[in-house]
Amino acid sequence: MRLLAKTFRGQILTAGSSAYESARVPYNLNFSAVRPLAVVRPVDAADVATVVKWSAKEHVPIVARSGGHSYGGYSTTHGVVVDLGLLSHVTLSGNKAVIGPGARLGNVYATLGAHGLAVPAGTCPSVGVGGHILGGGFGLASRAWGLLCDNMLGAQVVTADGSVLNVDAKHHSDLYWACRGGGGGNFGIATRFVTRTHRITSGSYFVASYPWSQVDDVVAGFLAWAPTTSDAVGALCRLAAGGAPTVQVFGQYVGPQSELQSVLAGLKPAASHLVIGTSSWLDLVARWAGCLGHSLPGCATPVDVAFVGSSSYIGRVPSASQLTLFREAIEERGSQSGALLIDAYGGAINRVAPTTTAFPHRRALASVQYFAAGGSSARAWVSQARAQLAPSMTGEAYVNYIDPQLPNALHAYYGANLPRLVKVKQAYDPHNLFHFAQSVH
Repeated sequence: MRLLAKTFRGQILTAGSSAYESARVPYNLNFSAVRPLAVVRPVDAADVATVVKWSAKEHVPIVARSGGHSYGGYSTTHGVVVDLGLLSHVTLSGNKAVIGPGARLGNVYATLGAHGLAVPAGTCPSVGVGGHILGGGFGLASRAWGLLCDNMLGAQVVTADGSVLNVDAKHHSDLYWACRGGGGGNFGIATRFVTRTHRITSGSYFVASYPWSQVDDVVAGFLAWAPTTSDAVGALCRLAAGGAPTVQVFGQYVGPQSELQSVLAGLKPAASHLVIGTSSWLDLVARWAGCLGHSLPGCATPVDVAFVGSSSYIGRVPSASQLTLFREAIEERGSQSGALLIDAYGGAINRVAPTTTAFPHRRALASVQYFAAGGSSARAWVSQARAQLAPSMTGEAYVNYIDPQLPNALHAYYGANLPRLVKVKQAYDPHNLFHFAQSVH
């Protein structure tokens, strides 16, 4: 580390330093036992290049961490963690956003929202942009505006040899393609993104609640409606355990409440309780972030938690017998934390061909996220629920809900795009400097 310290201008935190302990702990506490050799905080791309070259020379494992939310704990290592938290700028260049990988979504939304602008991204305000956009970047505005990676116009990437490359459709276009859905931690360390923005100041929302006895019909009705309704709708169906099981369909509409009311007529069965309203854009973001009434930057500070997650994709509406398995999976979890979160695809997401970007899941009706707070019990339930529902799924999975126990993981994440991703990997990281248990290789 002394050799690195001679040329590295940012912080180097090692065991024994006062800030090391808090800096090393990942968002998912199930991986908190991992103790890195060091956590380094670069101040710019040149600093990142310095630590990459040092890592390669010294044969020390290296991983990047934007927000640290990797479901599989892949943003920590026994080697060196490159914490990109200081690269958190969010600026505008005309109607384009220039965003650092360490910027957290709450801050991105707040900064752009002050100018009446937005990007389509996820709901968790403490997620870092880096891994999110590199793995696709799904959010409730994605049916309207595409995935966040679809809106990426360019990126700056430090590759395994320490080169700082500016990539876009005309420069290093193969690496640019891989950065749009090929997953974080595979091809280099991204230090900047340039994205499109979308003008918006307000929208509308709805929350539809149903008795649990209707859950089979609700899931079927949601899947028949949400992926093919107006692109302005972003919606999900949530089945949750933890006491009496619950089922809701909720989401937003990029437009006025009067139009949403008309669109909702197609959602069957009719809700037993429907809340519908109009909101500013930033209040919509705060609503889904669970921090309505609080500042988005304040909510962007992560609160570490132990959890397990995984995912599947739905290609067609499940049969009646398959729908009962959704209900049974939640009922088997009983009073413990557990949820199936079914996110509608379609719209702008599915108008992109599966090979246009590295993100291949362009023909799905919806994704299913399996999520449970806790440790071994949560792991067992997530794996069991995923296996239980497998007959009604496509066999694909979303890399941003990365699962260390997923069988045939690389094919599930990347499908037919995997061979091309392997070629990009061989071109830019031939010695596999950037690697983890489920990395492209």
